[in-house]
Amino acid sequence: MVRALEVTERQQDIVDVAKKIVTSDGFDCLTVREIAARLKVTDGALYRHFKSKKDIVSLLIDDVERTLLEVVDAAAEKASDPMGKLQSILSAHILYAEKRKGLTFIVINETLNMNDGVLRKKMEDVVNAYLKKVQIILDAGIKEKVFRQDLNVRLTSLAFFGLVQSLVTLWGLSGHDFAMDKQKINGLFDLYKEGIMR
Repeated sequence: MVRALEVTERQQDIVDVAKKIVTSDGFDCLTVREIAARLKVTDGALYRHFKSKKDIVSLLIDDVERTLLEVVDAAAEKASDPMGKLQSILSAHILYAEKRKGLTFIVINETLNMNDGVLRKKMEDVVNAYLKKVQIILDAGIKEKVFRQDLNVRLTSLAFFGLVQSLVTLWGLSGHDFAMDKQKINGLFDLYKEGIMR
C-alpha cells in the first residue's frame, strides 16, 4: 500500500533541482555535486538528506507518488460517472506528464536501469496504486452496466496506463515537438472507450 508522504522544505528544494537536471540534462548528470552547486550549498550539507544517487531517485519516486496520485484523485472528482472519471483522469495525467516533461516515465526507466530491487518495488507500488484507482472506476462501471461485463479489470487498467505512456514516449522522442492537445487526448480516449463500452 502506498503511504502518504511529507517532505521538508529542503527536501522539496532538492527534488525540484533534481527534476530540472533530469529533464534538461539526463540522469547521468544527476549527482550530489551538481545538486549542491545549483542550490549553492556544500556537498556535505546535502548528505543529511541523501548519500547516493539511489537516495535521490528514491526522493523522485516519492515526488511522483505524491503528485501523480493527487492529480488522479482530483481529476476523478470532477466527474460523477465512471466514463467521465476515466476521461478526466486520462486528460489530467497527460497534461501532468507534459508539464513535467515526462518525468514519471523517465524515473520509471531509470529505476529499471539501476537494477535495484528496493527502488523497483517502490516504483511498482506507485504504479499499482495508480492502477488500483483506475480498477475501482472500472469495477463501478461494470456494476452500473455501463462497461462490458466481461472486462478483465487488471488488463484494462494496464491498457489505460499504456495510453499515457505511449503518447508521452512519442512526445519525448520527438523532442517535445508537438502539443498534447485535446484532439489527441480525446482521440485516444475514444479508442479506449470503444473497447470497454457495453
